[in-house]
Amino acid sequence: MDMTYYEVEMHHSEESFESLAHMQYDLFCKSNRTVRTLLSLAFVIAGVLNFSSWWGILLVAYGCYLTTSTYSSANHTAHKLTAQIKESGMPFPASRYVFRDKAMDVIPLPAGEKKDSSLAYADICRLGEDMEYFYLFRDQFGGYMVPKAALGEKVPDFRLFLEERSGLVFHARSAPIIRVLHRLSARKKASQP
Repeated sequence: MDMTYYEVEMHHSEESFESLAHMQYDLFCKSNRTVRTLLSLAFVIAGVLNFSSWWGILLVAYGCYLTTSTYSSANHTAHKLTAQIKESGMPFPASRYVFRDKAMDVIPLPAGEKKDSSLAYADICRLGEDMEYFYLFRDQFGGYMVPKAALGEKVPDFRLFLEERSGLVFHARSAPIIRVLHRLSARKKASQP
């Protein structure tokens, strides 16, 4: 049997579904986001140049709407899923993840209710992270969340572990210099005896 490197539990909530939807949008809808940003900028500039006209004000308002509604589609999906779960009377999904040498085992909680599954690190499509979670996407339609709080002091080691095994790099919502410092710190720590 493979060695177990990490073992964590994830209990979903309304907020976690929304976070997952936001990261999914960030990782898989980059062209959409770029077009939205460029259109928003164009509308605001055109509106400011024609602000004395009523339609200039309308252009500025629409440009601002495009900027502030970036996650509206992702939020709609997350809220719809949340509503379906609440309507059914079922609890939010929960799983235990066991990270082994070549794959992550996914064990639904409570144990025995559903079939266990596995995700090979080579089959991970994209990696993401924010302040609270790591995100592992098997494809553009679904992924897993690993709460950083459950890892404690092992967060940098876990990040390095997954990057090495998957051959991918985490996409993070932080300044590039912060990401570089985190990576250097983790590599330095990993190389120490």
